[in-house]
Amino acid sequence: MEDEDFDALYLDLMQEFLADAKPVQWLATVCTMNYDGNGALVDWIIKQPRLEPAVAKALYWYLQPAYYQHYASEDKVPAINRTGWHQIQALHQRFARGDLAAPSIGWDPRNDLASPTGNPKHPGYDWTAEAVPAKEAAWTIPPIMFEPVPGEQIDIYAYCDDNGWDEGMPPHVQEELNSAIEDESDSDADIDD
Repeated sequence: MEDEDFDALYLDLMQEFLADAKPVQWLATVCTMNYDGNGALVDWIIKQPRLEPAVAKALYWYLQPAYYQHYASEDKVPAINRTGWHQIQALHQRFARGDLAAPSIGWDPRNDLASPTGNPKHPGYDWTAEAVPAKEAAWTIPPIMFEPVPGEQIDIYAYCDDNGWDEGMPPHVQEELNSAIEDESDSDADIDD
């Protein structure tokens, strides 16, 4: 299967799944997916009216805004990373406009349970520690992005483990992708025979 075909199938399957998914499943996706080459799904998520603050904030921090703080404007960002610049700006703008769905779950950028630390006093990763200090940054991360989203803080690490998720995908998406790859391999083998 060609990379473009695989990417298109993956995008279709994830969009179909997320269209009816619960907020915890959206959060599991953004906290555990592989971000390399996944710009189309991230763009789609950012534009969804159902995007909740917990998911948007997790997505913002997983896109590593601290990296972009070294660049004063889009034209200064290396071309290969400009998609990430746009995504971070789009998420911040949605927060600034209050253009997000009503929250039903919480998420704390200072205590991300999808990235366990093993420390019982502070069990989740602190994304805010990555922020570049104002005196060294070309721009500062808006204060609202440091605030936790109130609500139940879901242990996404445990959720994914308990439900068989891998790389931000529920099992049925993984199975369909694996099946498509196997079907492609079988049809290639038939041609070689």
